[in-house]
Amino acid sequence: MTPTRKAVDVNLGALAEALEKKICAACDYLDAAECRPERCMVAFARKVLAFVLPKGVLDVPGASQLIPATDFKVYVPEDVAAALAETLRQCRECRDNHSPDCVIALTRACLENALTGRRIDYPGSVFLYLARLREQDPRLAELVARELRHGTRPED
Repeated sequence: MTPTRKAVDVNLGALAEALEKKICAACDYLDAAECRPERCMVAFARKVLAFVLPKGVLDVPGASQLIPATDFKVYVPEDVAAALAETLRQCRECRDNHSPDCVIALTRACLENALTGRRIDYPGSVFLYLARLREQDPRLAELVARELRHGTRPED
């Protein structure tokens, strides 16, 4: 049985950095008039992370219902896979105690929505999640698995 980690055991800063450096930095809308944070899945994830970081909490009750549904930007799959892998590294594998309002789950849901257009049910286990991701999007599952095996990819 995997013990549930405490909020202090989770590196949410690494997750925030993966979003900013891997995805936002590559966005064509960054610092442009077309940037619409209220519609952006990554901006939503960053906002939730910024909210919980100083508080030391992991859950934001009701936040899973607030994920934007109108983000139609094109995302670079490799960049999203790197950030998605970071959510899995930070996952507490809480199994039956999994909460969709956990900041890690919220970030993961935003990222999978950004690429697949839908949420993938998370069973509270990284291994089982990767199996479900493979059913939905084999290429993304392979990219995420590669990131998990090898860590972050070298900068181009």
